[in-house]
Amino acid sequence: MQDADRRADQTRLLFSRLNEQQRRWVAGLLSKATGWGGDTQISRITGLDLKTIKRGRDELDNDLQDCPTDRIRREGAGRPCIEKKCLTLKTV
Repeated sequence: MQDADRRADQTRLLFSRLNEQQRRWVAGLLSKATGWGGDTQISRITGLDLKTIKRGRDELDNDLQDCPTDRIRREGAGRPCIEKKCLTLKTV
């Protein structure tokens, strides 16, 4: 196995163990370290969307100031619970 293939496999393994915030930040950092074309290269290796990688770079550039330290997602982010989505459902 070539070095580049080995690094890509190790990167995928690492990303499988990170939460979504951490994946975004590490992808942004790797993209910055790679230089020109880094977003595309990291996207191909990790499967992350280019917008996600750019967001990670932007958050790092802002010193993670708007990122909560006690949560993975911001307040109100994520999928709405099914009870709010379908008002006809009742909780048991």
